[in-house]
Amino acid sequence: MFHTVCSLLCSVLTLCLFLSNANCAPQQGHELPPPVTKEIAHEWPISPDWQKSTYTFHKEEFINPKIVEAMQGPFADSGSQIVSINVHNANISNQFFSQVHVRTTNTMPYVYYKEQDNEFGYTFVGATSSGINVVHTLSTHNGSGIFHTLLFFIFTDSDSMTFGLEVAPKVQPTLTLIGSLPLGDRFAGTISLENDVLTVLPPKGFAQPLPLYSGGLILRFK
Repeated sequence: MFHTVCSLLCSVLTLCLFLSNANCAPQQGHELPPPVTKEIAHEWPISPDWQKSTYTFHKEEFINPKIVEAMQGPFADSGSQIVSINVHNANISNQFFSQVHVRTTNTMPYVYYKEQDNEFGYTFVGATSSGINVVHTLSTHNGSGIFHTLLFFIFTDSDSMTFGLEVAPKVQPTLTLIGSLPLGDRFAGTISLENDVLTVLPPKGFAQPLPLYSGGLILRFK
């Protein structure tokens, strides 16, 4: 009888350990497909002076993260939107005022603002030879998640109107959002931009698919 009880207890313990390991182990059994390769060829209306902008994503003076957050828009909205802003005026405006913090990393600085339980920040990934700026954003709201997005910006010269003694046309430098790629909650993969090739890969070791390209994306800018 004693040996029978011991045998049953050992069986139960073995089953519990198996179930525990199955729940905690990385999802290595679900392999993701290989990354999708895409090409995009387009002549964007980029200002010839885009590299001379006073405010940038990668060095002082940084573009205020509140501006980037407003251009990205709320997560409840679906589909990409084209948004432009006069970043030179917006960066010193009351509308987008916030205490900007900079956290040093091994690559590019992480620029962010924080208000109570909400935080929004970005890291500059790089720029293509044609002038498309790629920015990796992180957003948290009340601790419910850390949502990652890739944003694509260009600096362009826009036609506008000025009002005063006369109403006249004016060429005004603007920052324009031309695309966004959601990366999901707590993205832990890799992002790189080299030689006009953007590579976005999910983390190795377990299955964490990307929302649109589960196995990753390789985007070549032509």
